[in-house]
Amino acid sequence: MARLSRLARRSPGGDSPTAGGRRPEGEEYNGSSVSAAETIVSPSPSAPKRGAARFLAEPIVHFFVLGALLFVAHRLVVGDPRVIVVTPGAKADVTRRFRDTHQRPPTAAELDEALGAWKREEALYREALRERLDRNDATIRTVLADRVRARAAVGAPPPEPTTAELDEWFAAHRSLYETPRRYDYSTVAFPRTDKAAAAAREKYEVSVKGGADPRTLGRPIIGGNLTAEELRERVGKDLAAVIASLPVGQGKRFENEKDLLLVWVNAVEGGLPSQDELHKRLVADWLYAEHTRQTDQAVQAIVDRYRFEDGP
Repeated sequence: MARLSRLARRSPGGDSPTAGGRRPEGEEYNGSSVSAAETIVSPSPSAPKRGAARFLAEPIVHFFVLGALLFVAHRLVVGDPRVIVVTPGAKADVTRRFRDTHQRPPTAAELDEALGAWKREEALYREALRERLDRNDATIRTVLADRVRARAAVGAPPPEPTTAELDEWFAAHRSLYETPRRYDYSTVAFPRTDKAAAAAREKYEVSVKGGADPRTLGRPIIGGNLTAEELRERVGKDLAAVIASLPVGQGKRFENEKDLLLVWVNAVEGGLPSQDELHKRLVADWLYAEHTRQTDQAVQAIVDRYRFEDGP
């Protein structure tokens, strides 16, 4: 009642607003319609509480709280980044590498030493990653790119080529399999100035066909191992054509303005390999080219996932 009396307001004439000294229910108080009960029991909020509410409503506070929660969740899921778990697979890999190097399994002491070296290397590797030493290093960049390219190359092997595909490949790459023919030839000249030149050539030819070694018949032998183009430059196009047409071991007579000649071919090199060898090479080269094409497609598909922009 004492509080009610203090809250009572008197008129300028000194009279009470009401007969009992109280303001009636629903009457305005300081410009707002309030009840007497609200006036008595509803205190205004304190300034600290209003400040705390405004602080908690700030977006930046929400951002930091969310970041803290994500950090805690990451640590719970991933664990401490400085904890290195030596898995059974890692131990098996260390053992395998020791066996490959020394051609025997390691002893217990040797395995402990090898694991110690692995732990040191793993710790240094992770520290390098933590300090971002792998960035902007051309060597590491190339190694990692090659690893991805190697993974892309491990795909389904290309199917065996058809005959049409091999024919198309051979037509486009014939020079890979065909080498210029080289003719190992010999000639013996009988000068026209010698009246017995024709008889001498005939006698020589009979002796060679009979199995005599031309080197023992007393006539100089001139020859070489030349391509068809080189033959034309050295002996002329007519004799070059004769040499290129001769079967190996067979001789033939030839005449020019100065000499009567006897020419034969000792061996022919170059040209295309045998049919079986050619087919094997064609298949191997086609498969390699097809595998390379598929790998390039897989690599390009990875590159296409990224967008490149010019930096400032």
